[in-house]
Amino acid sequence: MADYTEKSTTGFYPKALRVIPGLLLMFLIAALCMGTKDLGLPRWIGLEGIIKETSHYLGNVLKINYVLLVILIGMVIRNTIGIPSWAVEGVQTSRLFIKIGVILLGTLYSLAEVATLGATSVLLVLSFVFCTIVFVMWLGKRLNMPTSSTACLAAGMGVCGISAIVAVAPVVRGKGEDVAYSIATILTFGLVCMFTFPFLGHLMVLSSEQFGAWAGTGILNSGQVLAAALAFDPGTTETPSVSLKVGEVYNLTRVIFLPLVVLVIALYYSKTAGTLEERGANVQAGSFLSRFPLFVVGFIVTVILTTFGAFGSTEPASEELKMFRVLYSWFFAIGLAGLGLQISFTEMKKAGGQPLIIGTVAGLLKAVGSLIVVLLVID
Repeated sequence: MADYTEKSTTGFYPKALRVIPGLLLMFLIAALCMGTKDLGLPRWIGLEGIIKETSHYLGNVLKINYVLLVILIGMVIRNTIGIPSWAVEGVQTSRLFIKIGVILLGTLYSLAEVATLGATSVLLVLSFVFCTIVFVMWLGKRLNMPTSSTACLAAGMGVCGISAIVAVAPVVRGKGEDVAYSIATILTFGLVCMFTFPFLGHLMVLSSEQFGAWAGTGILNSGQVLAAALAFDPGTTETPSVSLKVGEVYNLTRVIFLPLVVLVIALYYSKTAGTLEERGANVQAGSFLSRFPLFVVGFIVTVILTTFGAFGSTEPASEELKMFRVLYSWFFAIGLAGLGLQISFTEMKKAGGQPLIIGTVAGLLKAVGSLIVVLLVID
C-alpha cells in the first residue's frame, strides 16, 4: 500500500478512462514476464520462458517464474523512475484484480474440497491469529508502545496485513503514523517472506499441500500469500497449482475472521485505553460486520456453481474451466505487477524502532511455529 502524493489532474475524465493507462502498464509488465501464448498475439515466450531455456539454476533450482518477475519489475520501476502520474490511478486498482482472480479461483474447488481443507484450516488459522494478536499486544505493552499503535500492528500481524490495519485503525482511534508504521512493518517483513518462503519450501522439499498451508498461515498479507504460493508452484492450465489451492483456502479462512478480530481488539482497547476519550472509541465497533470481505462471498458462489456443473465437467476439465484458469492467471499477474509498483523502499524505512522490533519477533515466531505445526499435521 502506498501513500501516493501525485494525483491525476484530469478530473473531468470519467474514472474508468483515467485508470486505463495504469492498467495498460500493469498488463504490459505481466505480458513481458508471462508471454503471449494464451492471448492469440504474436508468440513471445516471456522472460519466464527465456530464463527456463537459458539458465537451469535460475529456472529449475531457484524456480524463478513470472510471479516473482512481475513483482521485481514493478519494484524496480517504483523505486527508480517512480510511477508516472498518468498511471497512478490505474495502479491503485491492483487489489481489485487480485480479488477477481480469487473469485475465479473458486472454479478449482468443489464444496467437499473446501469443507475438508476448511476443517483443518479453521483450527490452525484461528490458533495463530489470536496467539499472534495476544503476543503483539503483550510485547507492545512491555515495551511501552502506545495502545492504539500496538492494536493496529497486532491486527496486521495476526489477520491479513494491510486490510486488517485499515479496518482496526478507526476503531482504536489510530493516528496516521500508527497506520504508516504498521503498514511499513507488514510490507518489510512480508517482502522478505514473499521471496524466502518459496526458496525455503523447495530447500525443505515441502509438498505443495504443506507449502500452501504454511504460506496461508505464516505470511501476513493476502497478496503476499498469493505471490509465494504461485512462486512455489505456478501450475498450468492442465494441472493447477496445488499450493495456491491450499494456500488460498487458509488465507480466506483468516480473512473471514477479520470482523471478529476488529471487534475483539476494539473491546480490548476499550478496557486498556488510558483516557475517557479513548475508552469511548469502541462505539465504532458496532459496524464490525461491515468489514466482511465481499469477494469471499464471490469465491464461495463460484465454488458452488462449479460443484453443480455450471461450467462443465471438472475431470477432465471442460474448456470453460480451462478458460477460467487462464483468466485468473492473468488477473493475478496484473494484480501482482501492481503490488510490485506499490512497494516503496522509502515507505518501508518508516518501520523503525518498536514496530519493527515487535513485528519482526512476532512474524518470525508465527512463520516458524506454523511451519512446525504444518509438518506435524499435514503429510
